Amino acid sequence: MICIAYSDLLAVLLAYLLGAIPFSYLVARWKAGINIYEHGEGNVGARNVYHVVGPKWGVLAGVLDVGKGTAACLLARHLAVSQAAFLAAGFAAPLGHNFSPFLRFRGGKGVGATAGFLLGFLPLSTLAGGLWIAAMYLLFRDMNKALNFGIPALVLLPPVFGAPLWVSLYVLCLFLMLAVKKIIDLPHEREVWARSPWQKGKPGFYRDESNSEQPVPHP
Repeated sequence: MICIAYSDLLAVLLAYLLGAIPFSYLVARWKAGINIYEHGEGNVGARNVYHVVGPKWGVLAGVLDVGKGTAACLLARHLAVSQAAFLAAGFAAPLGHNFSPFLRFRGGKGVGATAGFLLGFLPLSTLAGGLWIAAMYLLFRDMNKALNFGIPALVLLPPVFGAPLWVSLYVLCLFLMLAVKKIIDLPHEREVWARSPWQKGKPGFYRDESNSEQPVPHP
């Protein structure tokens, strides 16, 4: 019994530590010499790297974030004895990203890590949901709208591909956790945006149109 409990605990702990690797922070620090937490939308995430450091570096950070989520899933599947521990690892990976001990328990939103874990856990429904999000982005050219339309697909599709109904509730809880982190981070994001915004575009949290546009210098 002690051995089983140890394996389950180890699976959750390693998922948390994998999720805590701050790839977006590391890519931005390596390529641009900046703390991405203090630039753009104030988020340690691939989208912020994309706008602040450059598109290819944002894509790299995104791939690494998704990869660590998938790695956490595969490792938990190998180590965890109980289903409860495996499912807990699905929360641990994005929690590691959101509250990384390597960044003084700060971090991003955990979207990439969550998507990566779901890709390992529910590959067919996650790929289908990802394609739907991509289609919504091509339609609206707005990632916030694409996610608003796409995340419900990720929640609802698992039973279509044969998963039990409770899996949809589990996926919903994962994304609700990310929404809570978004709310927690709003004051910091607005503060950073006010002094160091993206050169183009606006993040989804920004609603003060009077202050959102930066003055354009006259030639």
